[in-house]
Order: sequence, then structure tokens, then C-alpha cells
Amino acid sequence: MTQEEGPPTLSEITCREIVQWASAYLDEHVGDERKRQIAMHLAICAGCETYVKQIATVRDMVGLLPKTVEHPSDSHRLRHAFAVHARRLLSGG
Repeated sequence: MTQEEGPPTLSEITCREIVQWASAYLDEHVGDERKRQIAMHLAICAGCETYVKQIATVRDMVGLLPKTVEHPSDSHRLRHAFAVHARRLLSGG
């Protein structure tokens, strides 16, 4: 993932920053200026564009997976096991 142009100016974003901001960008959790910077970078950097598309595909595919149903008895058993473990740690055992 390398930019096709020279070193970034203060208003540009690097490939490393694209990796850091990809999920937030796809979930639309970035401000307008950051969104513009990312869009501009993706327009000139094929590697980053491919990366962001792959992240979007994985996110979309995970969203299609069936949801697991947590049974109340499972939660109760886990809470009880953690409580027992915590008491053992506190008692030095």
C-alpha cells in the first residue's frame, strides 16, 4: 500500500493511517475532514482501496452469520464460576 504521489502534506493521510481508520470510516464514525482525507487517499492508492474493500467485505459477511442465542442458564453459570474463582483468589487459594 504505497501512495502514488510524494510524501503526505499535513492535510493528507498515510497508508498506515488508512489501516487505523478503515473500520471507523466504513462505520461512518469519522468527521467530515477525516472522511475527505480518506476518500482522497483511496482515490489515488489502489492498495488501500483494495484493503478497505476487503475489510468491508469481511464486515458484511460477518453480519450475515446467524446470531447466537445466549441462554440465561449459561450466563448464570458463568457468573457463578467467576464469583467462585474470585473468592478463591481473595482467600489465597
